[in-house]
Amino acid sequence: MAPKPIQRIAIIGFGEVGGIFGNDFAKVGIEVSVFDILLASKRHRERMMSKARTCGVIAEDSLNDCLRDAELVISAVTASSAVDVAKDARPILRPGQVFLDINSVSPEAKRTAASHVERSEAHFVEAAVMAAVPGQRLKVPMLLGGAHAKEAAERLRSAGMNATALSHQIGVASDCEDVP
Repeated sequence: MAPKPIQRIAIIGFGEVGGIFGNDFAKVGIEVSVFDILLASKRHRERMMSKARTCGVIAEDSLNDCLRDAELVISAVTASSAVDVAKDARPILRPGQVFLDINSVSPEAKRTAASHVERSEAHFVEAAVMAAVPGQRLKVPMLLGGAHAKEAAERLRSAGMNATALSHQIGVASDCEDVP
């Protein structure tokens, strides 16, 4: 049986990777909302809003608005913000929502982020991004870890991504990020 197609994605962090993924998902007909702290900055807001319009995504002013109704939440923030974002998302996430952490952080940071997300009964899935995103875009190889990695990999592949479930444990995929 084919995996259920993803219809709505929320991306936290609208930098280079968030912009690429948002643009590419929107082009294949997936509704995408994005949230970035720079949207609250007078200095950066108009540039971020223009980027959202160009990418065909909805820029949201709050994390709550961004995550509402998303089947998949992708955390694509700076390494120093990854755990805080998971903690901030916890009270907003709903049971069964998939929280995909693509941030380049240590296995311990992934486990800490997972502990926050899983308190909401959302499904935390870690991703180790194995190459530069700009060159391969959605086709960038990703190794996934977590109890829901296999199901997430199938749904991500159906959305055009190159995702492979590696382990049921959080932290194993992150240990592989340095492998060429």
